[in-house]
Amino acid sequence: MKTLKEILSEYYQSNKALPAFNIDSFEIYQAVEAVVAETGYPCIVQLSAGEDNFIQAERLFILVKKARIDGLPIFLNMDHGKDLDRLYQLAELGFDMLHFDGSDLPYQENLETATEFIKKVKEINPNILIEAEFNKIKSTGTKILPESYTDPQQAQEFLQSTQADLLAISVGNLHGVDLDQPEKIDFSLLEKLHQQLTNQLFTLHGGSGIDSQQLKESLAHGIVKININTDLRLQFIKSIKDSLSNSKTEKIYKIYQPVLEDLKTIIKDKFSCMM
Repeated sequence: MKTLKEILSEYYQSNKALPAFNIDSFEIYQAVEAVVAETGYPCIVQLSAGEDNFIQAERLFILVKKARIDGLPIFLNMDHGKDLDRLYQLAELGFDMLHFDGSDLPYQENLETATEFIKKVKEINPNILIEAEFNKIKSTGTKILPESYTDPQQAQEFLQSTQADLLAISVGNLHGVDLDQPEKIDFSLLEKLHQQLTNQLFTLHGGSGIDSQQLKESLAHGIVKININTDLRLQFIKSIKDSLSNSKTEKIYKIYQPVLEDLKTIIKDKFSCMM
């Protein structure tokens, strides 16, 4: 099986991206794994700190390890990691990728922390990939200003110092979904980043609230990983409510079956936008 690094390099050349699905529950993981088994498409599954506290990354690691034994190209990432001790633990455990998010820190402190962190992590696990972030990627409902976008010169400095494998960029993308104010990618900035940072791999956070046409267009500008979370959460909540309303069984697995089918539809749609 190809490594995550090999797949991302191939996707960069082919203008494709890997979807990175956040795992809020075992059922969401089940749906992702089922789609990968059906299609053969690779993907990343990941946890943020809250999801890690609820699920525990070690448990998800075992599920992914079992999937890999079965020949499924599923890779594992820690999303928006800020606890360095926890990130070191996951590097030793055997995660494929870690996202160090130092965007709450002053820029220079983030730069120095990320540089030292990446050096240490690569000593622990030379094959692991590291995603870094220095622009705070905002959430829906907050005012987004162009000065919060990723500056190409600053990005070049940050990457030269840290030697991060991927960079999470801010180009109009937001965490979450706001139907009243859809996200609008600044493609002129994205193109500048792509041209100035040749062969650099970019991550696009906030993929749930970006329409499919913009997602497809972004693939020509170095985007190789697109994060998906809120779409799965919203579908899960809607589907479980519908299933509980329409079902008279006490068998939990029967209640969840239509939920998984609805989640699989969302997951397949995301794959289709990135290929």
